[in-house]
Amino acid sequence: MSVDLSVFRDALPYRGLKMEDWMVLSEALTEVKLPPGGVLFREGDPGDGFYFIRAGHIRIRRMVVPEGRKEPQEQLLTVLDAGSIFGEMALIEGDTRSADAVSEEASTVFRLSGASYELLKQKGPATALNLQDLVVVTLCSRLRTANKNFEIIKFWLT
Repeated sequence: MSVDLSVFRDALPYRGLKMEDWMVLSEALTEVKLPPGGVLFREGDPGDGFYFIRAGHIRIRRMVVPEGRKEPQEQLLTVLDAGSIFGEMALIEGDTRSADAVSEEASTVFRLSGASYELLKQKGPATALNLQDLVVVTLCSRLRTANKNFEIIKFWLT
């Protein structure tokens, strides 16, 4: 099934992907529609794919129990919007999910399953390599943001 990936083509992080990459990806992805508050996955779930946000906003969070409390509270990690990818860490590492992914509103995401990713690496190695570059750029950007946030926290604590 072919999916519409036009929201991604002109976005900066995706500029390394060629038209043939988009054609191959459109065949490998499946569309998932989420209602507001829909849970795509929970922390600890198997990391069996990653996602491209076509429309809507996805909240990445952890539920933690603060010291001295009994009830879990949400620890918001980020809110991602259309054009973003997420869930790549668990797929690449082969580990479980490190957080929950919940839609803030009606959202559409495209899922690249682990099996489709492995098949892509065999049948479309150039596309898989370009996709890996995209994942690396995304992870580097998130690491830079985390480092800046750590510097801000350190400033306020000292």
